[in-house]
Amino acid sequence: MSKSVVTILTKQLTLDEFLMPSVAEGLGSGFSVGNGFVITSYHVIQNSRNIVVVSKDGFSSEADVIAVNPFNDLALLYTSLNLKALKFSEKVKVGEGVLAIGSPLGLDSVTLGIISSVDRTIQSPLGNPLYVLQTDAAVNPGNSGGPLINTKGEVVGVVTAMIPYAQGIGFAIPSKLVLSFLKNIERNNGKYVRPYLGIRVIKLNKAISTYFNLSSDSGVLVVAVDEDSPAYEAGIRRGDIITEVNGKKIESQLDLVASIDETGLEKIEMKILRGKEKISIKVAPVALG
Repeated sequence: MSKSVVTILTKQLTLDEFLMPSVAEGLGSGFSVGNGFVITSYHVIQNSRNIVVVSKDGFSSEADVIAVNPFNDLALLYTSLNLKALKFSEKVKVGEGVLAIGSPLGLDSVTLGIISSVDRTIQSPLGNPLYVLQTDAAVNPGNSGGPLINTKGEVVGVVTAMIPYAQGIGFAIPSKLVLSFLKNIERNNGKYVRPYLGIRVIKLNKAISTYFNLSSDSGVLVVAVDEDSPAYEAGIRRGDIITEVNGKKIESQLDLVASIDETGLEKIEMKILRGKEKISIKVAPVALG
């Protein structure tokens, strides 16, 4: 399992305090998804001129960036290394034991912890919401991009960040978003295309449903719709409850983002509750950015 995890070394051109060019070196982690492809965090390789991937056995390879999704802090690299692919699992629950594997401070490391939350939202450096798992497994500089693994040896997330002024808090991008990233690339001939619908939603629960006298307490509630968006043109309106996308049940913002992301720009079908009426709406996302 650990032999599928790699160290990622980067070099990038920066300006020093005297505005003179200098080369900065970076360090991160990643893991194999098979056939020479490696998943890591976008911020690990951002703006890098040179990327080298090093296996646990000491073999190294220069890496090419195949695709990136800055909004979910993910990147796909291609190397000449033939490493065994790690398997993914979308099933994860609070209290489950996990391992964070990576190269903090340039050292091979495995730390043990539990999943503290499966439904956390933090703000990314780009300003968009980032849906993450929270863990108390020790996460240090260099861990970013490495896998968060369950007791069955399956990847449940990609380590992405930590709060430097807090104790024992780390975050990981859920495997559901990693898989949707890979499916998006496959559908778009090796490139990532970010689909945009133009809606903002919140997760429903019994309290919100009771307060607003809604017809359901599951799904996501549409709280805003951009009037110049594909969603508005297709007929989606504020107050609609989205329950399914392409036959998949939607229970959270994470479910919705992953379901839309994996389709790329292909038309999707949504099951919606409007009051007590059940309706079906088809909408074609547009590329953003």
